[in-house]
Order: sequence, then C-alpha cells, then structure tokens
Amino acid sequence: MSNQKPDSPAPRTPDSKAIVIAAVIVAAIVLPVIGYLSYSVIRSVASRLGIAPAITNAGHTINGTPISQYTAWQGTQRLNVLLMGIDQRPNDNPATTRTDTMIVLTLDPATHTAGMLSIPRDLYVTLPGRGRGRINTAHVYGGPALAMKTVEYNFGIPIQHYVRVNFNVVVTLVDLVGGIDVYVDQDINDPLYPNMNYGYDPFVISKGMHHMDGATALKYARTRHGSSDFYRMRRQQQIIMALRDRVLSTDALTKLLPNLPTIWQSLHNSVSTDLSLSEIIQLMLFAKDLPASNITRVVVDEKSTTNYMTPQGAEVLIPVRSQIIKLRDELYAPPPKPTPVVTPTPAPLRISIENGTSTLGLAASARTYLQSRGFQVVRIGDAKGMYERTAIIDYRNNGAGIQKLVEALGLSMSAIKTSVDASSPVDALIILGADYQPK
Repeated sequence: MSNQKPDSPAPRTPDSKAIVIAAVIVAAIVLPVIGYLSYSVIRSVASRLGIAPAITNAGHTINGTPISQYTAWQGTQRLNVLLMGIDQRPNDNPATTRTDTMIVLTLDPATHTAGMLSIPRDLYVTLPGRGRGRINTAHVYGGPALAMKTVEYNFGIPIQHYVRVNFNVVVTLVDLVGGIDVYVDQDINDPLYPNMNYGYDPFVISKGMHHMDGATALKYARTRHGSSDFYRMRRQQQIIMALRDRVLSTDALTKLLPNLPTIWQSLHNSVSTDLSLSEIIQLMLFAKDLPASNITRVVVDEKSTTNYMTPQGAEVLIPVRSQIIKLRDELYAPPPKPTPVVTPTPAPLRISIENGTSTLGLAASARTYLQSRGFQVVRIGDAKGMYERTAIIDYRNNGAGIQKLVEALGLSMSAIKTSVDASSPVDALIILGADYQPK
C-alpha cells in the first residue's frame, strides 16, 4: 500500500497549543464548524491562547505566513484522517490505551464531498508485524502509527493523518455549545454502563427527542446494552452530526471564543494530532461550505462481518472482504443527487404538535396557523420536557412535505430529525421550542 502524500505536507509535531484548535473542531475535515470563523477571529483565538512564536503580533503570521494570505486547501487528491477515541481512565497512559472508537474521515476535493466510515472495535484483522488481533489493540502495540497502518492494510484506504481524543473531549465540546438535540429511536436501560473507576453508572433514556448535555451524549454514544456495536457506531455518527448541526444553526461559535483559555486548560492533555495549525486552517477553509448532503456515512455492520470465537475463547468479528470493498466504494462515491421526477400532489401531512415551552396555548396557535396553510393537525399536547430549539420528527421520510412544513414554520433544515416508523399514526411530530416564533 502506498503511503505517498502528494497533497498533504509531511507529518510533523504541531505547536503544542495549536492542538486545542483540533480539539474544538475534532474532525474539521468533515465538519464545517470552525470555517465560520473569520481571519480576524483566528487571530483573536491565537492571541487568547498565547501561541508564540509561530504566531507573531507584529505581522499576524503563522509559521511566517500572514494570516490574510492563507487560502483553502488546494489539494487535488483525496485526504483521509483516522479519528480515534481512546478508552482512557484516570492514570492511564494515552499512548498504550485501546481505541474505543475508530472512524475514517475522508475528503475529496475533486467532488467537494466527504465521508465517515465507522469501524467496530472487535473486528479481528491482521496487525502489520504482529499477526492477528482485535483492531482496537493496534494503538496499544504501536500507537497512532500502527493504528493507521492497520486500517490501510485491511481496508485499502491510505491514511495520511490522525486525530486522537479521549472521552473528556466529547463531554467538554457538547457542553460548550450548550448541548445537542438528538432523537433516540428506542428506549435504553443500561444498568451496567461503566464509570471511569471500573464501576457502574446506570444509564436510562426513553425513546424520543432529547436535549443532551455532554455527559448524556457520551453515554448515548458509548452504551452497548440491548444492542450491538453496530448500533453504537451509528449513534456515534449521530452525535457528530448533531454537534455539527448545533454549531452551524446557533451562535455557539461566538460563545466558544471567550472560553478558549478554559478549553485549552481542560483539553490540552486530551487531544493528539499530527496536523499542524497551518494545515488545520487550510482544511477548515476548504470544509466551511460543505453541506450535510455531501457527507456520506458508512458503518462496518452485520452485513460485512461474521461472528467468530478465537482459540483463546474471545468473541470477535471477521470482516467479509467482498463487503468491505463495497463499503469502501460507498465511502468514496459522491452521495447520489436526487433525480427530479414528476409526482402527483401528495395528501396533506398528518401532524402532531407538542409544546416544549412554558408558554400556554402555543401548540393551539401553531395548529390554527398550520391548518390555514393546508396541513392536517390531528393532535396537540405538551412535550415531556422543555426544549430550547424546535424540532420536526419525520416518521415517513417525506422530503417534499417536510420541506413545506419547515418553510411554513420559518425553520432551518437542521430542525428535521428523520426516524422512519411505519407504525406511527402521524407523518410528523413537531416539538415547539423556545425559539419558535408564532405566526
């Protein structure tokens, strides 16, 4: 497998304080979060962090280049980054810790698309130079270098860079943006969820829309109770996209700036990357306009693995090579563009409305307004809790109808949470949040 990196500078040790920038974005290659910061804000961030001498006050330069002269990444070939979440407990050495999460992030400048490929930690593969073993042990034996080589060898995907984070990053980032909105598609009751001291911290959450803080988001992403690791990986991708939606649809970025010194203090030991500050800035400028529809999400799931018990009695997953190749091709292929078709006028959406605020009569006024716009409201009531942002749960994957509903309510497309449920008596559920403006 070739390790040539024609469009990416050779890996080097980044400025230590620049690592916090990678922590803020975690996966800036795929998530156009930090790209909304202007050059002046970048300079402000550097000043707050006291980054020197790479950034100078006199010329506002980074590694000798004025900030105003930085341009978006000019690469012509695909760039792949391995994102690793490590299961690091107190007093653990991060360099010899197993990976709890492995996601390949890919960016293609030719098609202006990106993708995520989640890899199960129990995948039983060849570890270059060490024989067979679980893929999550590669980092234990050889750090990021062996983890990258292992993914390259078994998936045929060249990896140019890595970002390694621990659990503290997820909790801190979600809390810093004020929490995230996530739709839970089934009840979860995990009495054996592990805490950081090898004990238990039970996790219970009901089906439905939830506004999660950092601790809840981490538990939701990590729990394996009642489901397989495949569902767990899909939840992890769901958390990443929810964090992206939160940042892009609110003023979270402006709230982050005053907290950057705090971010640095809490995360500087939680993140490691071979991306330099200059590379991060170029990549963020490239990714800032990347729409969600251009991001492909792929999981190595039950269709691409088989169960196996090793001679030592360990239960592992054997990759099905033909299916792995298909997943790689799916990751690399640009998301299909919808083909315009002529369809008959659809029947009015059947809608349920729940009031997630303390404002009395809000659901009733929303019903009156939507009925005047041709929608069929079959039920109104109160939500189980208070919601900061309005959400639309789409049970039928009704693209055109849901889009009209979003436009009628004056919301952004990020308010849509798809959860196909053929048994639902309604086509969509609207949960009114504090941001809802009555029409």
